[in-house]
Amino acid sequence: MVKIRSRLVSFKKFLPRNFKKTFLFLYIFGLILGLILTLVYAFVPSLVTCTSFFAESFCTPTGIFLIIVLSLPGYLIAGNILALLPEIPWAFSLIIVVITSGAFYFLIGLLIDKKRRKKVSVSGINKLVIYLSFGLLLLFLISLLQAII
Repeated sequence: MVKIRSRLVSFKKFLPRNFKKTFLFLYIFGLILGLILTLVYAFVPSLVTCTSFFAESFCTPTGIFLIIVLSLPGYLIAGNILALLPEIPWAFSLIIVVITSGAFYFLIGLLIDKKRRKKVSVSGINKLVIYLSFGLLLLFLISLLQAII
């Protein structure tokens, strides 16, 4: 029992103290890594990833795929709002999606930081999972309705 407790204490040393900054840093690092992989694709054309999102199959350079996957929260949140606006430049919509994804990761880290200070209960975790699932389901339904209309 003492060994398990000492291992948990040593494991806690590796956990970041501030998740909101860590998640935001990892998102920015992932975007930069994606841009670097996209530039490397010019010299190594085999860096292609094929997958399917929302019943659409596509192949893309691995760097762009990484950026798309990391920015998925921004596409779901800001993409639904931007679809309601008239035609806007692609650079402006890209900036909005990246900022929204960064804010999403920052808020998730902030939520973890707040829950970290309190005692964790099973009912609190259940409520959090239900709220997040409901929010994601709502975003997917909005996307589906826009695709139908």
